[in-house]
Amino acid sequence: MNDANDKTHLVDRITGHRRMRRNRKADWTRRLVRENRLTVDDLIWPVFVIPGENIEEPIPAMPGVSRMSVDRLAEAACKAEALGIPAIATFPNIELEKRDMNGSEILNPDNLINRATRAIKKAAPVSA
Repeated sequence: MNDANDKTHLVDRITGHRRMRRNRKADWTRRLVRENRLTVDDLIWPVFVIPGENIEEPIPAMPGVSRMSVDRLAEAACKAEALGIPAIATFPNIELEKRDMNGSEILNPDNLINRATRAIKKAAPVSA
């Protein structure tokens, strides 16, 4: 075979296919064709709320994550808003004596989740 006609350098020897590199030459084309882009707009911050005041206790199974009382959660919501995090998902830890088979504590207008929601809306209205 003539070396001038040999195009094996254009074909991947393992797969037998041509490797299209033109989309990876310049930074702007790599950004244009990339499949995934994660920004702060895509984040939802999960927070774990506990009853009480001025409490922040680490969760051993999740390093860097803490359970917070409503007042501490309001402070944290301000920080999240300053960082541009658009949403907060609250997970309340309801006291055992308030739990029942029907989940009736949710009907209490001053329950933990409602207090947390009001505090977040007051502290960080953009995130709420």
